[in-house]
Amino acid sequence: MNIKTLSLPIFLFTLSFSAHALVDYSEAIPDSKIPAKNNSAMQLQVPRSESKSLIWKSDFSFNTNYEATEIDSEKVGVFNLNTHLQTPFNIYVDASYWNAQTKSSSQSGNPKVLIGFNWLRFGNPSDEARLDIYGGAKLPGSSLLGSSRTDKIFGVETTKRFGTFGLGLGYDLTVAGSPKKVQDMSIGNINRITISGGWMVSNDIQFEMELENFKINQSSDTSRSNYLMKSISFSTFSPKLNLTIAKGVSLELGARFRTNKPKTDQELASAKLFDLHGAYSNSLFAGLNLNL
Repeated sequence: MNIKTLSLPIFLFTLSFSAHALVDYSEAIPDSKIPAKNNSAMQLQVPRSESKSLIWKSDFSFNTNYEATEIDSEKVGVFNLNTHLQTPFNIYVDASYWNAQTKSSSQSGNPKVLIGFNWLRFGNPSDEARLDIYGGAKLPGSSLLGSSRTDKIFGVETTKRFGTFGLGLGYDLTVAGSPKKVQDMSIGNINRITISGGWMVSNDIQFEMELENFKINQSSDTSRSNYLMKSISFSTFSPKLNLTIAKGVSLELGARFRTNKPKTDQELASAKLFDLHGAYSNSLFAGLNLNL
């Protein structure tokens, strides 16, 4: 998921006013002369019941952003692509890919595909609660920054609406595969916990926050010359701002800060955890979201 991407995933509300005219009962007024009520000028646009945000996703969404980060004190620009497709059968598909630009070359990333199931879903649109389960894989890459492992991913996430507010909680387990490249570090499984929240300020402004915690377990494959000998954990905090610029199109601005960083950044470099948020440095990102 990236948090699905615990992802870790815009709010719905309707505000309307009804105008009532005083009636002079001294004289009957035919129905045909009573002016029809028109609230369109006073009513905020009603979002779709599945509009995209941290807590609510549209039937189809496509996100692309550019992220500025660092690896080994070298500035790296990352182009991220993410898509979400919800089917009528309570099954959804998430796919993502990244490409990194360094001063010397372009580095292709690891494609990731997740298939999820809307296991539980109940409540009205304004207070809906969900429980989703998902699974998928991160495919190997051949670049210097991309991992040569094939990792399997299993997770669960729950979300709850409170009118214009929403909360989310997620957990996923990445079962790390064996690296194909000798120079890549062998690692254990990766545990990820996400806590997210959001506020729909208006139909055009949405604010989101996400807290992620990662734990990378030590490797059990001690036969390799390069393996992680001790578990490592770190956390990140990410605020985001979404601004609607056209129907179905929004601008996303955000940052990612490490609240506590790994003790050995250099050791993680050979583990090829580039797509793990905050594994190597803080970052800033900006992009566009398309929601249908």
